[in-house]
Amino acid sequence: MPAARTLRYALAVSFSVRFNAWMLVPVVLVGAAVAAPYCSTHNLLALGFALHGGFGLVCHQRPERSFWIFGIPVAVCARCLGIYLGSAIGLVLRTSRTIAMKLLIVAAAINLLDAMAEFAGLHGNWMLVRFALGLALGAAGGLVISASMHSHAESYSS
Repeated sequence: MPAARTLRYALAVSFSVRFNAWMLVPVVLVGAAVAAPYCSTHNLLALGFALHGGFGLVCHQRPERSFWIFGIPVAVCARCLGIYLGSAIGLVLRTSRTIAMKLLIVAAAINLLDAMAEFAGLHGNWMLVRFALGLALGAAGGLVISASMHSHAESYSS
């Protein structure tokens, strides 16, 4: 039950919100991934192909695991799209690095359990669950980065 206690403690700790320019990076990635189908169907075929190819370096891009726009799959799977969007959210929030790391471990474990359960045939392709779990993982990762940047900046200011 240590994970439940950690989650309860993490939820009891208040998060502060701090906007920074780094959150624009995952927002741009989400925009580019969602723009790829539009480009592919609106006379920007080379750009759409380049976006799909670029995201293909980091995502499996299986069509059955991706959201579809304009009859073409988004350039990343639902989980990766959630990770990108979640990291933008996590970069805006701030908490201690210890709590952020614990949340990251829990989110990664839940994503791994979901992937293993699907691989074992315990459930099918649940797109919204995949997206939500990616969102949680991305937010936790963004929190770790935000907490690390904040503690790093404090160590230089003192």
